[in-house]
Amino acid sequence: MDDTSPWYRPRPDLLILFGTATALFGYLTPWFRRSTLYVWWYSGLAYLEEGGGWTWLVVVLLVIAIGASLWAGRSVGLALFATAAAMAGMFLAGAVVAMSLAMLPERPDFYWVGQLPFGWGIPLMAFGFGATIAGALAAVRRDIG
Repeated sequence: MDDTSPWYRPRPDLLILFGTATALFGYLTPWFRRSTLYVWWYSGLAYLEEGGGWTWLVVVLLVIAIGASLWAGRSVGLALFATAAAMAGMFLAGAVVAMSLAMLPERPDFYWVGQLPFGWGIPLMAFGFGATIAGALAAVRRDIG
């Protein structure tokens, strides 16, 4: 597709789109649980099923970022907007995960967090947010290059 096509036709920035979608999927999938005997997993989806509160903001910001990334191939401004929305989502997702860890009872050994049963959510979020930043850097490089 050339640059002369109308603006109403999307031209996604695939790396930003992939990164934000991966981060959203990671937010919604299980992060960790209290122990192998504990059934309930901490995850964005679990919070949303319980009512969500301000944790909905993460989903809203990542959906905005996904929407903006669909046209980010046409505009560096939209690529940066998508990245800004994703980074705001990253900050809030980090706060949700930190608050979840703070809800766990403290244990006497030093490395108790590393011993929790972890799911794929946190690594997917980390990879997705990293890909989003890489996509923004690539978009800026294309624009000035």
